[in-house]
Amino acid sequence: MKRKPGTCRVETPRKVAKLKNSMQAHGFTLPLPLLEMLLVLRAVFFLGRKYTCPCCGWHVRAFADAGTMFRERSLSYCPRCNSKARHRRIWLFLQKKTNLFAEPLRLLEVAPKYSFSRRFTAMPNLGYFAVDLIRRPHVSAIMDVTAMTIRSSSFDAALCVHVLEEIVDDRRAMGELYRVLKPGGWALITVPTRMDRKTYEDPAITDAVERERAFGEAAHVRIYGHDLVDRLEECGFRVKVDLAQDVPLETREKYGLRADENIFFCTRPLTG
Repeated sequence: MKRKPGTCRVETPRKVAKLKNSMQAHGFTLPLPLLEMLLVLRAVFFLGRKYTCPCCGWHVRAFADAGTMFRERSLSYCPRCNSKARHRRIWLFLQKKTNLFAEPLRLLEVAPKYSFSRRFTAMPNLGYFAVDLIRRPHVSAIMDVTAMTIRSSSFDAALCVHVLEEIVDDRRAMGELYRVLKPGGWALITVPTRMDRKTYEDPAITDAVERERAFGEAAHVRIYGHDLVDRLEECGFRVKVDLAQDVPLETREKYGLRADENIFFCTRPLTG
């Protein structure tokens, strides 16, 4: 296949090429030292001044496509820590609007994101505990979020990032997050949302192809709307929505953020 004049192709070593598909945010299979080495190699290739990743602090000229070493894609993965746009948005929120970096906390993360967990496990003020259905880096226990074998009122804070849209009984998962939080504790929840409509779900849709057509991805069972707030409040949470559209354009351009990642900041009341 001929390349256009003036372009070049970067040849990766054969072994690296075989491993590159393991570098997606979900499903890392490499030993952590090797994974970090590959991420650093990729990050050096992407060095620049156009964007800053708040999750790792690297400055890059572009973002990387999913599962690749050197292919670019707009507003995609940080070449150094593999954060997506949603993770960069959340990190900025955590820095500016929570006590996560200032106080001793016990933190629960559901389905840990590597761009987060690599930092959280190194933070001396955090007692970090992560649960997932599969074993992968930084997972503390194999556990279903709808039935966690964790004592009530165990955590000061919780993260649940793009998980609930894949859970059939999402209200039970929300209830579990509420249960394991201490009174006064908070949970940061994000899901794909369309704030101009109500949640759309149909239990009759079980085929993967039909789910992708209806909900955007084969693993999703709904598209949330503005009434997600009602579901969370029914579980006892007090909810504040931090809308992506309220993030200044300058901030979105600097950190490579999308304009559709809303944050649902949920607090368990001190009483009740």
